[in-house]
Amino acid sequence: MTKKINTYSLSHVDEFKNQLIDFLRGFSCFCFLDSNLQSDNDSFDFLAAFSHKKEFVNKEYPFVDLEKFINYSNDWLFGYFSYDLKNEIENLKSNNLDYQLFPSIHFFTPEIIIKVKRNTASILYDACFNQKEIDVLFNKICSIQVPILGVQSVKIKSRLSKKEYIDNVIAIKKHLQAGDIYEMNYCQEFYVDNLDLDPFLLFSKFNQISKAPFSSFYRVNEHFCLCASPERYLRKTGSRIISQPIKGTIARLEDKCLDKKNKNILLNSSKDFSENVMIVDLVRNDLSRVAKIGTVNVDELSSLYTYRDVHHLISTISCELDEKYNIVDLIQASFPMGSMTGAPKIRSMELIEKYEKTLRGIYSGSIGYISPLKNFDFNVVIRSVFYNQQSQYLSFMVGGAITIDSDPELEYEECLLKAKSIFKLLNTCN
Repeated sequence: MTKKINTYSLSHVDEFKNQLIDFLRGFSCFCFLDSNLQSDNDSFDFLAAFSHKKEFVNKEYPFVDLEKFINYSNDWLFGYFSYDLKNEIENLKSNNLDYQLFPSIHFFTPEIIIKVKRNTASILYDACFNQKEIDVLFNKICSIQVPILGVQSVKIKSRLSKKEYIDNVIAIKKHLQAGDIYEMNYCQEFYVDNLDLDPFLLFSKFNQISKAPFSSFYRVNEHFCLCASPERYLRKTGSRIISQPIKGTIARLEDKCLDKKNKNILLNSSKDFSENVMIVDLVRNDLSRVAKIGTVNVDELSSLYTYRDVHHLISTISCELDEKYNIVDLIQASFPMGSMTGAPKIRSMELIEKYEKTLRGIYSGSIGYISPLKNFDFNVVIRSVFYNQQSQYLSFMVGGAITIDSDPELEYEECLLKAKSIFKLLNTCN
């Protein structure tokens, strides 16, 4: 369905962003995406999709049915894949406890999309609305007085003790020494029980703190995902596909001389470089299943990227999609993303199930959109807070790549570094 478009000039873009987030309170299903002016997204700086008319959720045959859903749509689609869809791709299982209960897959078609690029807001809307109604909607958003997030001191608990985490890393290293795996992404959960909070104000603050290039705010009924991801899973533009895995992290410091030293440490770290190369090889292998022969290429290897609290090593792998394959074929060939599993992928996922205590759910999954032209962009759901408004349960997971060179104590410290912005966000008292 072709959408109509109204455009409006914005004098205060950041204020409008927060007003738009607050406006989404009235919708039980929405997707907000924000590049924070840090990604190469050339179609929007941030957007909100809401007022859903068609919904795709928890199907018996999720990939088969999603392919039909995409093929029958000539409209925008927004949605996510949870990590545990791995069980639909490989002979795997997920028996760990699920405290969040997100649907395993969710996509929807919105009646209204608000896209902001520079100082212009473009409202795309279905023919069931008229221009006057959209003018009223825009003015309503601009009139919102956004409340201030109250200060709340939160006691965060860990699903694992530090000793349990270190013992598990030691056990995983035995698998590495035995040659079962070469690298494994191992994660742990932090959580808060009985927490009554405002997810809309919390996301606005989180987004301002992190300024991540693949941020998203997603709601399905009582389930909220507040995501400050620095990582892209896959982007499709025409037939060109790119994937940008992250492997290698070090703290960003306020002192410029010390920060430059940290950058050099990361760039010269053989451990981090080898982690990155292993995942690049895995991604190349995944993409080669659906790429035109000879088109898989490593465009950049272990390049340094700087974010609010950390520096990362990021690689870019590209290919041309073979015309006999579609979007769902591409997802099935490459999901879950190698940076969140390990190598070899299947054995790593088996060991993830063994050593982690919590079902990952939407964590390590992906949020994004598919355009009417069947282009898409999906992130990796990391650096994220998950909140069940009904049960008042908040959680987040952090992890890293375990290799033969991993120091268990340092791996634990890296987890805390990656969670720094979330601890700051929640004003922890522990």
